[in-house]
Amino acid sequence: MRFINLVAVVVTATALLASCQDSQNPGTISTTTPNGRTVTITAVNDHSVKVTNCTAADTTVTTQATPGIIQPFNGKIQKTTSATTMTLPSGLEIRLDNTTGAVSFVANGTELLADNAIRTSNGNLSTIALATDSCSSFYGAGERGHALKLNGDTLTVYNKQNYGYSAGEKRISQMNISMPLVLSDQGYALLFDDHAAATLTLTNPLTYASECPSPLSYFFIYGGNESHLADAAIQLAELTGRQELPPFWALGYITSKYGYKTENEARGVIDTLKMYGYPVDGIVLDLYWYGTETDMGRLEWNRKQWPTYRQMLSDLKEKGINTVLISQPYINKKGAVDNYNLLAEKGMLAKDSTGRTHDVTTWVGDAGMFDVSNPDTRQWLANRYKQLTDEGVGGWWGDLGEPEVHPETIVHHNGMTARQYHNVYGNVWSKIIYDLYKKSFPDTRLMTLMRGGTTGLQRYSVFPWSTDVSRSWGGLRPQIRIMLNSGLSGLGYMSHDVGGFAVNPELPTDPELYVRWMQLGVFSPILRTHAQQFAEPYHYPEYEPLLRELIKTRYRWLPYNYTLAYENASKGLPLVRPLNFRNHDETLSDIDDQYLWGDDVLVAPVLEKNAKSRTVILPDGIWVDYNNPEISYQGPGKINYKAPLNVLPMLVRAGAFIPQTGYDLENTSGYDASHYTILYYPRGRELTTTYTMFEDDRTSTRSLQENKYALLQFHGIVNGRQIKIGMKTTGNYPGMPRQKNITIVFPGIMPDIVSSIEVDGVNITPTAYEHKWLSFTAAVSADKPFEAILELKSGLK
Repeated sequence: MRFINLVAVVVTATALLASCQDSQNPGTISTTTPNGRTVTITAVNDHSVKVTNCTAADTTVTTQATPGIIQPFNGKIQKTTSATTMTLPSGLEIRLDNTTGAVSFVANGTELLADNAIRTSNGNLSTIALATDSCSSFYGAGERGHALKLNGDTLTVYNKQNYGYSAGEKRISQMNISMPLVLSDQGYALLFDDHAAATLTLTNPLTYASECPSPLSYFFIYGGNESHLADAAIQLAELTGRQELPPFWALGYITSKYGYKTENEARGVIDTLKMYGYPVDGIVLDLYWYGTETDMGRLEWNRKQWPTYRQMLSDLKEKGINTVLISQPYINKKGAVDNYNLLAEKGMLAKDSTGRTHDVTTWVGDAGMFDVSNPDTRQWLANRYKQLTDEGVGGWWGDLGEPEVHPETIVHHNGMTARQYHNVYGNVWSKIIYDLYKKSFPDTRLMTLMRGGTTGLQRYSVFPWSTDVSRSWGGLRPQIRIMLNSGLSGLGYMSHDVGGFAVNPELPTDPELYVRWMQLGVFSPILRTHAQQFAEPYHYPEYEPLLRELIKTRYRWLPYNYTLAYENASKGLPLVRPLNFRNHDETLSDIDDQYLWGDDVLVAPVLEKNAKSRTVILPDGIWVDYNNPEISYQGPGKINYKAPLNVLPMLVRAGAFIPQTGYDLENTSGYDASHYTILYYPRGRELTTTYTMFEDDRTSTRSLQENKYALLQFHGIVNGRQIKIGMKTTGNYPGMPRQKNITIVFPGIMPDIVSSIEVDGVNITPTAYEHKWLSFTAAVSADKPFEAILELKSGLK
């Protein structure tokens, strides 16, 4: 498998400019129309092309949306008097009319998209209209909370904060991370190479109207023959870049609050969590680490509130706790006036059209704004972040990065107006931290919490969240839609403030809501509680055993979840996936209250107050009830799932292998790669399935590039009254255990169904896992394949 070294790619965070002329690239076709417009189609790789349409006097723009990598051309070009056709190895045909410049995209004889080459302008808006196929359901566009399926919507592509939002509000169709892209369930994606303010209308024709002053270009991305959403997502990530493997600790539980005000409070929170038996791996410090709200922009510890902060960081790290600090784009003119004066004098703050510092009014008072388009500003911030990281800070939180306050009268250092630069601000800010780590901390994996940005944000090790959601059932409901559309857009780690951030003073706690939100959080990319009040689970003593067990469940699933992280890093697959991710079942195209966790686990959280059951939609196949595995269901169809408060409805695809730790952890540092419990779900008379689990040293930043990892490849075969299970290991990494103790558990299957078990030719005695389900344990060598054969007294149902 090929892994692109994104660090070596140099692309500015604003735009690259070029004249509109024919390219000499062998993977390029073009024509000039009678009205003087040149239409150029360039193959970027075997699945994607870029289309530009401009006059000789125009200057085209290439933004930071992609790393700018063009792979060798492996396709074919055929030219006749009327048209030129480019055919890519993926099966995509791009047909260019030599006279009109019209472009059509065809696969398997079906036209997927058509561009008549007409461009229109109205004032400062440039518009592209593209005819779509009549079958597509569209998804993506970044962070969208109003709906999963976007057909018929007019979407504003301009980042916007929504404090205290709830389901049903129109405003959550425009959120903090806007991307000018969509994916079709017919297996293709469309990306406009732009980050200016725009609108995207998903009708037929699909229209994109942007305030970008240069001619608009776009990418067409094709998943391949008979492709699905999954293939489109993979190829979109191939184009825009994939996120690197996360810090392993980021997959554990992280506690956060607005805010921990003192060193004693922060230490006390961790001690209390540990006293009550909660595993924990991280703590996030909101703005009080630098003093008070009006100290925003100091970027310096407040010594009165945090008198021994270096020792605190060290002590927490010794306990397995990583500390994440907040920073913002603003420098308050009261508490951070020294930084304000210094940066204003050196021209590093945002300015107006006359070149004078342009102050902004934030929720904590008047301030300057870091102009991250200025290289000097970026270097100043990098230096400050480095000093703090050297002292023991474990990760960074970029808040307010839409940017939340960004007056339209600002003109940035690079000449762009606020509306032209707004969406990309978060990408540039994230890249400052990313580049710092690559230069100064190359062996440390990075976690940056960031809530603003646009296409390609994932390249900078960003872990976004759905901003200041209300603590309400209406706040809980949109979270699945947000994770799904963001994940398809490339943000595989989009998550949410578990418990709800914005608290209603008249109802500061809702224990039932907190439990249901925690259930969703356990099976979200990042598990982080965060709120204005009562954020931590120990504030809900009536449900303490249930909440503790949920967080422990998160740790038991680490092997499965880390494999999802590998699938994201190696292929661009999101961790949270829609039900129609790998099929064309139209009945699943708009299911937005349940999802697939990976490919084999269906999660259907309870999102309604006082609900004791819910309807669950089943895709095709046999699905095993995770909570009651003796029960299976045949899909497609729907079931009524009983779900009292202690039950999260979940089903597992028949034949799935689900790796677990099989032991309790205080934090991820206790993870043991020599011991696994594998849940295996064989069902039916005949069934063959495979699963690949990922391992590396869990710390290296170059595991994938240097092939220092292992893949544990499982296969299971059900054939009448016989089950065969095999495992082999490929690859290696430093410190890899040469032998593993593997316990195979068959949830829902009793030991008395087995007449014999043979492991590598030796008969063994089955056991009852947790005094119930069939299981056996074997010592497995990394140097040779493992095989077990189970003879059954009767066939499986």
